[in-house]
Amino acid sequence: MKNIKVGDIIVHTDGDEAKVLEVLTSSFLISEWDNFEQTGDWLTFTEAETYGWKIKGSEEDNIIIVGGKKYKLIEE
Repeated sequence: MKNIKVGDIIVHTDGDEAKVLEVLTSSFLISEWDNFEQTGDWLTFTEAETYGWKIKGSEEDNIIIVGGKKYKLIEE
């Protein structure tokens, strides 16, 4: 989450999406969920990671864990 930048899309664990509107040293501002035109909440990077949110299109999207081991998905 610390590589987040303005314009990134954050994906909630239930699939909802929010847009990153501003990034500071230890926190960032997102839009409302599924409404990129409305201001949402400020969060710390740790909070977002704890909630399990991901950056859309990030490497984390292509990782699955099976039996405690991480596997990277590839498209053929």
